[in-house]
Amino acid sequence: MKRTLSLYDMDSILRSAGADRVSECASDKLAELLEDAAGQLVFEAKLLARHAGRSEISARDIYLAADFIKARA
Repeated sequence: MKRTLSLYDMDSILRSAGADRVSECASDKLAELLEDAAGQLVFEAKLLARHAGRSEISARDIYLAADFIKARA
């Protein structure tokens, strides 16, 4: 599956978090996890927007979706 997030950006995130050396595999895994989490977040946000009678997802929908996901964890 093609990644949306670049390995370069994942490498930058890992290095800015303190990693001195980063393997390509680590960057790829971070991209996979972030994209999966984003997909779940957008799914929840879409449900909230539809419940409110809207087709457009708002920032508030994203915040609420994140809260719902955290509460379930």
